Amino acid sequence: MSAALLVSLMGLFLAGRVQIAFALGLASLCYLLLFLPHLSLDVVPQQMFAAADSFALTAIPFFVLVGEAMNAGGISRRLVDFARALVGRFPGGMGIVELFASIIFASFSGSAVANAAGTGSITIPGMIRSGYPPGMAAAVESSSSSLGAIIPPSIPMIVYGSIAGVSVGGLFVAGYVPGILFGLALAIVIGGIAHRRGFPLDEPAPLREIGRSAREAVPALMAPVIIMGGILGGIMTPTEAGAVGALYSLLIAMFLYREIRVSDLPRIFLNTAAVTGVVMLVMTVAAVFSWILTFERVPTRAAEFFLSGVSSQQLLMIGVVLFLIVVGCFIDTISALIILTPVLAPMAAAAAIDPLFFGVIVSVALTLGACTPPVGVVLFVTASIAKTTVEDVSRAMVPFLVVLFGGTIALALLPDVVLWLPRLVGY
Repeated sequence: MSAALLVSLMGLFLAGRVQIAFALGLASLCYLLLFLPHLSLDVVPQQMFAAADSFALTAIPFFVLVGEAMNAGGISRRLVDFARALVGRFPGGMGIVELFASIIFASFSGSAVANAAGTGSITIPGMIRSGYPPGMAAAVESSSSSLGAIIPPSIPMIVYGSIAGVSVGGLFVAGYVPGILFGLALAIVIGGIAHRRGFPLDEPAPLREIGRSAREAVPALMAPVIIMGGILGGIMTPTEAGAVGALYSLLIAMFLYREIRVSDLPRIFLNTAAVTGVVMLVMTVAAVFSWILTFERVPTRAAEFFLSGVSSQQLLMIGVVLFLIVVGCFIDTISALIILTPVLAPMAAAAAIDPLFFGVIVSVALTLGACTPPVGVVLFVTASIAKTTVEDVSRAMVPFLVVLFGGTIALALLPDVVLWLPRLVGY
């Protein structure tokens, strides 16, 4: 009953178009005042501070800064040019170019929204010029951008790892195989749709053009090598790798590509601070909401309920994925992670589910909500770039969502597919 009341309060505020951070905060405050009046309100700032007081979370502003530097420094454009020269002639044309560019951009952005903004501003107009309807162009970008939070480094994985006490580096490594498999599945869907609708292909690029675009892109392609190489080599923590990646991105944008001036730095830093501030506000307020659930023993009761009614890990994982997909349709990824991780992680531990495997599946399932109506932030970003409606994009998203959701359920049933790479490198 307590959980239902708290969630109902949050839903009421969301229905009134209150922003998610304030909806969580108001619901928590109302619940404390009405149903737990014996508790001191000191618990609110205490839980907010405790949520922010994590070294792992300091990686978030650095990875946000990497994305800002890539966008402002013309690095995104060079990556798209390289992708077009390399794969533009394949079935799907500009759609495959966009997917390939998104996979590359995902390897240092950490965010689906950053991915959509970074590559979408270039590839969506290109797809439209190639004959893609605006809604379909935005749908290709939206589905591809979801890889930004699956292929490491991933901000959702950082958040999950910091809350659940799971190795962030291990989660990063475990995200590679799902990210690549999703990329291949999306390539098949894009190629099939493009072939059926007769979208044009690029002429094969001459070797000289491929070589020129590769030379331009190599410095940018070194960013993920530095970030993940440092983590896997044990040289840097994820936070340190993010800081080094941010510094490297700024240096090549300023001194190699010469597209960022010193006068541009305040704007870049302010954008980074604004994005980080929004993420941290949602995280700290959601931590209070999550604490109330824990205080009311919701995680324990949920674990007892599910474990008593589910006969196998496979059924439990399918139930968790379906539940998270529905949640992701209405609540943004970071908020959902903070609210649900304290509930779901103990349940997974009680069912003897590997914490790395569970963390990846939770992050992937919730990330798909970012490109799912009605609250899919990525849909709004891509629709605005394509100058079309969110409804138009949502209709075009159907085949991509079927593949992404089906792939997530398949991965939930095949833990060895997710875990073989982390085991190979010692996690």
